[in-house]
Amino acid sequence: MQVQETTRYRSVDEHTLAQNVVATFENLDPTNIATLRQIYTEDVCFEDPAHGIQGLETLVSCFEALYQNLDSCQFKFHKKVASSEDIFLSWTLLFRHKKIRQGEVIRVEGASYLKTRDGKVFYHRDYFDLGAMVYENVPLLGGLIRLIRGRLGQ
Repeated sequence: MQVQETTRYRSVDEHTLAQNVVATFENLDPTNIATLRQIYTEDVCFEDPAHGIQGLETLVSCFEALYQNLDSCQFKFHKKVASSEDIFLSWTLLFRHKKIRQGEVIRVEGASYLKTRDGKVFYHRDYFDLGAMVYENVPLLGGLIRLIRGRLGQ
């Protein structure tokens, strides 16, 4: 009986952590970046196509810098799968950056794979198309990349 209760608790715990991660990113803005400390371990490893970050304080500092240049940033989560050690999230990011596409909204589809330990995330890997996020939205370079993509599709 003890084992079933432990298993049931662990299942709820992973679901709760996944919900906390989603809620944190849905509500993240320049005034509450410190809430990242509630979901990540001190030794967190965060990776995406543009960054490789080791450590919680470095991660918080990086997000503070990123959010300073954004006019808006919103995550919309679509799918969440959580197990005793892993969380998978699919999402859409809508953001406006002062220096990209004259501040127009940019939409990026992506997914996150997270590994958990003791009720927090110790590994976070984001998967998204960096070209769709940045390169395609830079004058001249964006046109060239769209031309190349179009030719690859023929």
